[in-house]
Amino acid sequence: MKFSNRYDALMEKHRRIEAKIAAEIGRPLPDPFVLQRLKKQKLRIKDAIQSRHRRLQGVGFASQYALT
Repeated sequence: MKFSNRYDALMEKHRRIEAKIAAEIGRPLPDPFVLQRLKKQKLRIKDAIQSRHRRLQGVGFASQYALT
């Protein structure tokens, strides 16, 4: 898998987990263990995105993939 394709896949996964967290928080009684698990997943993916971003900077692709 190309660097940029993997980066895009990680960004999409990060967005999906953010949506799951928002949905869980929106429930009448959010499950704290589910939230904890989702937040840990989100942090692992964020670390992978930042690592990929640093690699892309060396290749010259990072300018089109700015982290916000």
